[in-house]
Amino acid sequence: MEDSIKRVEHVWCEGDDRWVYIEYNEDNDIIGLNFRQGDEYENFKELWTDRDLGLSEYYTEMVSIFNIERQSNSNLGFINKVIWSYHIAIEIISYERRK
Repeated sequence: MEDSIKRVEHVWCEGDDRWVYIEYNEDNDIIGLNFRQGDEYENFKELWTDRDLGLSEYYTEMVSIFNIERQSNSNLGFINKVIWSYHIAIEIISYERRK
């Protein structure tokens, strides 16, 4: 059974130049993520405020695998590391497929 969304945040991450969409369940666990590079908040609200299933699943796996890293960073700091890692992995896969 999928967790129900109990709270949503839109967070501006100046150092990473992105808006982050975060869904939480009733236990305050993160259950959904999405992001948009750049500071265009209206575009972010319109097109990027739904759960990215791939990124959300990747985040869940990273929490499990890299729990010590998660505990040694702020919540948002870890989320941004996961987003960068996810983005890089997708770019590498795309590059390999174009060869």
